[in-house]
Amino acid sequence: MSSSTEVRNQIGPLLDRLIVQLDDEGSATQCAYFARIRTSLYRARHDWDLATPIRELSTTGAVGFTFSNDADALISRILQKAGQLAEELDQPPPSTH
Repeated sequence: MSSSTEVRNQIGPLLDRLIVQLDDEGSATQCAYFARIRTSLYRARHDWDLATPIRELSTTGAVGFTFSNDADALISRILQKAGQLAEELDQPPPSTH
């Protein structure tokens, strides 16, 4: 499975749940922000295409949004996954001799 597919499979459903949660809470700006990230994530076809959505997720704290406890828990999980996946993508490919 390619890295972009793995990232979508791990982060996509969490983003979907977060967007629904934010929509239910009436947080339209936050909902639109994460929907844009989700679109970028789903359009990624190669590892380098993942840089933008992963970077945007990792800088979410700097945007200054405040979240409910439920949304904050989802964001924490998304950031944890994004960090793990960014580290995995940063690993050099194994060399064969």
